[in-house]
Formats: sequence, C-alpha cells, structure tokens
Amino acid sequence: MLNENDYPISVQFDFAAGTFDPVLIRDDRRLSDLRMMYRDKDAVKRTLSCEDPLIYELWYYPFETSKSDMALGVTRLLPGKIGDEYHMTKGHIHERDDQPEIYFCIKGAGYLLLQTSDGEFRAEPWQAGTISHIPPMWAHRVVNTADEMLVFVASYHLSAGHDYRPIVDKGFRKLVVERDGKPTFLASPRWE
Repeated sequence: MLNENDYPISVQFDFAAGTFDPVLIRDDRRLSDLRMMYRDKDAVKRTLSCEDPLIYELWYYPFETSKSDMALGVTRLLPGKIGDEYHMTKGHIHERDDQPEIYFCIKGAGYLLLQTSDGEFRAEPWQAGTISHIPPMWAHRVVNTADEMLVFVASYHLSAGHDYRPIVDKGFRKLVVERDGKPTFLASPRWE
C-alpha cells in the first residue's frame, strides 16, 4: 500500500524569476548570517552599521517517500560585493561522504568553488546552462561575479546532510575579489 508521500509530485519552475511553485521551505541569507565568511571585517561592520543586505535566497522542496528521499533546491544569489569580495553562498560539505550533488546554473555568471578537506581547490566557471556534478567529499560554494542575479537549481539526497563547520572554520583556499573590474582569485589568509 502506498503512503501519502509515495505519489508523484511536480512543481512549476519560472525561468524568468528563478522560482518554483509550490515551495515548502524558503530561507533568506543576509550579511549577518555570513559575516564570518568575508575577509574584510571592516567592510562587514560598515555595511551592517547601515543595513543587513540580502545576499541570497534558498527555495526548497524535499521529496520524501517511504523508500527514498530527494531534494530540490533553488538558490537566487544577488549581485554585489562586501568590500571587494563578491557575494557568495555560505558553502558546505555533505555530512555523508558518499553523497554527490548536481547544480544547474539557470541565470547569471560566476564560479562554483570546490575543495577537498585536504585543500585541493577547483573553480568551475559558470554561466547560464552550465551543469556541474559535485562529487562526494568536495565542499562547494557559489560566487556571483555578474551584475545580475545568479540562479541555480540543486538536486541531492536529503540524507546527505550539510556540514558548514569546516567552511566557517577555515573557508576556501581562494577568495574571489574584484580587481580592475574583473574577478580575480587571491590566496585566503586563513589557509596560509
């Protein structure tokens, strides 16, 4: 006998807005939620003394059945910088080291930053239409280097979990900053 959640479910994605309906969970991430991620602590303090800007929105739909789980996530990452460092997602690694994830960039441009716990680093250039497979054991973060919103869709198992602690503690090996109007990678002082 099928449970209530064992029936097919569909949501409708709006490509222009970068949203879907129905959405079960919506979470906004503001600078105050990400203050520890940015290198320029003075820029963070100056900004927060005037406002607490929205950096990105998360839209979730967990698909849970009696035999499986999958999640649909959409992130809408606003353009902008804190100091000279571009807006970015908090970043995470999965709690289960056997769980991959798929990201599909729908709109905008930037980078998908990837890093192993040993510090092996990769930056995948992103533009609308890029689909990235994130293997297990790679932390990941998205950086918006464009003047428009960056929107991406994520698909993963809910059981993968999210571990933010390694990113909060040490961040990624490289920072993405603006130099002469272009994105540039700098070594993170937290890894030196």
